[in-house]
Amino acid sequence: MTDPDDRGPSASQPNPEDRDPPASQPDPLASGGSRLDAALDWIYLQGDRGVLSGLILGGVFGVSLLLIRGDLITPAEAGDVTALSAALVGGMLPFITVVLAINQLILSEEFGTTGAFFERLEASREFRRSVEAHTGYRPSPVEPSAFLRSLIEAKRRTERGLQNVCHGSDSNPDLRADVDDYVEFTAPRDDDAVETLARTTFGTFTVIDVILHYNDPWQLQEVRQIRDRHRFRLSEAAENQLERLEELLQDIHVTRQYFKTVYMQQELADLSKILLYVGFPTLLGGAFIIVSYGNLLALQLHPYVYVLVVSATITALFSPFAVLLVYVLRIATIARRTAADFGPFVLQEQLPGEDLETSDAGEGA
Repeated sequence: MTDPDDRGPSASQPNPEDRDPPASQPDPLASGGSRLDAALDWIYLQGDRGVLSGLILGGVFGVSLLLIRGDLITPAEAGDVTALSAALVGGMLPFITVVLAINQLILSEEFGTTGAFFERLEASREFRRSVEAHTGYRPSPVEPSAFLRSLIEAKRRTERGLQNVCHGSDSNPDLRADVDDYVEFTAPRDDDAVETLARTTFGTFTVIDVILHYNDPWQLQEVRQIRDRHRFRLSEAAENQLERLEELLQDIHVTRQYFKTVYMQQELADLSKILLYVGFPTLLGGAFIIVSYGNLLALQLHPYVYVLVVSATITALFSPFAVLLVYVLRIATIARRTAADFGPFVLQEQLPGEDLETSDAGEGA
């Protein structure tokens, strides 16, 4: 996409195989297309948190049975079972603090004075006016996925308009080639994003998946490079289209960050509720085992009954930990994937088409 003649003799031309926009702070847990990568992506992001929690607890139940079979846990000894239950119940008590901290984090965004709420409302209205001016949609959609879709559709139209302008008879061929490369690369991703957002609503992870994979900082950097590289050869129409494209990418960036924040707040709220739903009955069950397991042994039931009771108790007492694990994994992964999205800044070694000195190693290759 970059014209070597415009970059100077010391610059190296980028490899066409490196055209993919690199992730902001590349995530080692999600790269490539192997089965392992797909499995990790399901565990960390795509998978239903309830199903994943169930799989973890099923594994805990199986391990408990193996430990009992290996005589590492002895259901016939009341002291061993009550001591283990007491240790797990004691480990659950800090979850009360975790739930309170989560709720405090969520509620801190909800408290404020009338002046603070008014300023937030005015900022939201001003942003909507700006988006409506850039997209032409009046009024702008209120549903988050439709709102983001309208922005991407407007950006797609602007790219096509820029391409048409640059295909004029007096257009510079280098500019036309750069714009064609950019549109050819981004158009399929825009089409996929629009199609996905059209068939889903906010609250599902599908919208967040689009937000995670829509690399607007890289696109913004490419647009700014085109403007700078051809600044003395741009027509007024092309300049206007590029400026509007930058504005739309900035709007998309703000929208992505805001919806990502809202989604993470919802995830934290769900986490705090589920921890209470799971933790309270589990705490009661663990206390019951501590108090009455000795009497249960005195009934002299079938040995398998005690094996199942002990395994089920251990599994139940681990359930809050499993819930916390699967939710925090997804929240932390989302934060990690978008940690470096600061508009035109992308924290990595090299951007596509970036002007860089050719290293000795590169010359040797």
